[in-house]
Amino acid sequence: MATATAEQVIVGKMPLPKTSGQISLFALPQGFAWLSHFSAEEIAQFLSELLTALNQSQQSGDWAFVSDVIEAWKATANIKADSGVVAGVEQGLSELSAGQGVSWTELRGELDL
Repeated sequence: MATATAEQVIVGKMPLPKTSGQISLFALPQGFAWLSHFSAEEIAQFLSELLTALNQSQQSGDWAFVSDVIEAWKATANIKADSGVVAGVEQGLSELSAGQGVSWTELRGELDL
């Protein structure tokens, strides 16, 4: 997966409902440099979620929706920025797909929860 620097222009496509147009180019704003840890497709997904949250917030007057989306994506960027964490997650997913995982029921029993 290629990443971009904050100075680069990201190419991504996001369909615009009820039109034949698309957003296809944008530059990362300086305050959103953490987006450089995501692919163009992931950034398009972030923008879609952000626009949905902006619409929801505008309609309800509760701007927490926007904050929640941004904070969740920033947290994911922080995880993606740590190669050790990424390697651990990838190893865990690989183990799960190979059937080497432990069920939540077993884990609760082992931890006496």
